[in-house]
Amino acid sequence: MNISQSNKEALKNPWVLAIILFVLTFVSMNAVFIYLAFQSPPSLVDKNFYENGENYEQIQKKIKQQKALGWSGAFFIPTKTRVNQTQKYEVLLQGKNSTSLALDSVMIKAYRPSDAKADFSASMTNSKPGMYETELSFNLPGTWDLVVEAVEGGKEFVMHKRITIAP
Repeated sequence: MNISQSNKEALKNPWVLAIILFVLTFVSMNAVFIYLAFQSPPSLVDKNFYENGENYEQIQKKIKQQKALGWSGAFFIPTKTRVNQTQKYEVLLQGKNSTSLALDSVMIKAYRPSDAKADFSASMTNSKPGMYETELSFNLPGTWDLVVEAVEGGKEFVMHKRITIAP
């Protein structure tokens, strides 16, 4: 039996290969889960989760209708945000072919995934064609999910962004 650092016989052992395969599978699946977590919408606490689960078909229909609208949006968020600091948050909303939209209402909702009691919402005002703004102040540091709901007639457009507020 040759015991040495240069001995290559360990890689021929099926138990060693199984352990290496297990570790590689574990790491790759974690990478897949992290990717999916960042690509999916925020998983916020929903008080009516059962009813919304039953309405899955209607939710999927709303998602298809939103995609058919052809609307797009972009957030303009301050680069440094701190607790109890009032700052301007802007959203650019455009229709098909980058046309500006005159919407009935635009609401921004701030959700704190770790504390539903801190959630709040604000109405946004039209500052320029297609540009909507509001002043927000966050009372707690940490991760927040911003959800903008724009409504025109019976059409609804929703977009979201995750931000971090410094202490």
